[in-house]
Amino acid sequence: MREGDPEEEIEKVAQAAIRGMVGAVGAETISPHVMVDAAMHVLAAWVASSQTHSPVVEREEEIEELLNVLPSYIEFHRKAGWLPDPRRHDN
Repeated sequence: MREGDPEEEIEKVAQAAIRGMVGAVGAETISPHVMVDAAMHVLAAWVASSQTHSPVVEREEEIEELLNVLPSYIEFHRKAGWLPDPRRHDN
């Protein structure tokens, strides 16, 4: 990615958020389902806060767009190779 690329910034923020979530639980064993649910709550909060003044139709379109791109984001991060293994306790 080139310097100043918005995708680079997005990836940097995503990695920091994921590391923060993993770091927040320390040595505790937290199931992947709990982490996914927590991430969904964070996403929902950001979406809700960014849409406080949006018309209902626009909000619905944005949510539909998120649902459509989610599978590609999951696949991207599966292939990225930097995510901690959720089954390990020493990440």
